[in-house]
Amino acid sequence: MRSFTLRTDIERHRIGRFQLPLGLEPIDLPAPSEGYTIEFVEGDDNAPDVYRFYAVTSFEKVSALLDALFQILPGEIFPLVEVGSKDAFRTMDIFSAREPMQLDEFLEDWREYRQVILEDGSIGAGAQADEPYMEVFVDSWKGVDVQVAPDMKDDIEQLMARHGLEEVAHTWPPEVDERPEPPLNVREILVLDSEECPDIDEILFQLREAWGLELDVDLDENLDEGGRRLGRTLWHAVAIVESADDDSPRAGYALAWASASSMGELQRMLESRMELQDEWRFHGQWYAVDRVAFDERPDSLSALPPRPARSEVHEFRIEPA
Repeated sequence: MRSFTLRTDIERHRIGRFQLPLGLEPIDLPAPSEGYTIEFVEGDDNAPDVYRFYAVTSFEKVSALLDALFQILPGEIFPLVEVGSKDAFRTMDIFSAREPMQLDEFLEDWREYRQVILEDGSIGAGAQADEPYMEVFVDSWKGVDVQVAPDMKDDIEQLMARHGLEEVAHTWPPEVDERPEPPLNVREILVLDSEECPDIDEILFQLREAWGLELDVDLDENLDEGGRRLGRTLWHAVAIVESADDDSPRAGYALAWASASSMGELQRMLESRMELQDEWRFHGQWYAVDRVAFDERPDSLSALPPRPARSEVHEFRIEPA
């Protein structure tokens, strides 16, 4: 695993005394009210009744607040990650674990990646538990979202008070959500001056592997963010492969452009293609799978029609890492 390094050539932005993470630049953004809001959310057949807290505090205090909240999670949790998407038809990629992991293991990984999760302006992460139900999540603005069963409401209010936070009418001013353009720019925080420096995509992949995360999409559908069926679209995929020569192990990347009517169909086509060669083995590790707007297709696919008549792999190659 390649370790990351944060840039030291950029300064942290402040709004008054309120500090932002390194990865966010404000655009005429008013200061928030430090504190938390609270609302009761009635459950349904799939979710229990909860109280939802949303806390905003200056950046230097966020880590301690999260550490305290993580400590009251039960012993078995499901990790969660959200990150700005490169997919042409989705703004956020939401990853969740299908199998539980021990809280101690999660916290060990959290400490390993905490710096980049908290400083990067495009990623959020946290954990959810079922017994008792509880969720702790820090979003890309580094607001802290907490959901708990009603009998834990007082405990969370007391915890917030110990961290100097009180209930407020609103955290960020309401007019922030009404602006047509985002009030914050996301900027790069990682040192990327050599091939040995991992970018946020590689760090996300490491988190996905460590926490057993899967993209929260229907593999058999092809929907946009609003639920509209897209039919067949252009996809770009990168998969991790390893050499079939056990005496000389090495890693590689399978890169492909294809038209498919769902992610599941795309993955099946590429798995079949990889089975046609003997030099590399594929063990189910997808580094990136994204839909690409037709106008953003590479020059090599300039003859591709806007509505492909069939699903097929247009380009496929394997490169050593």
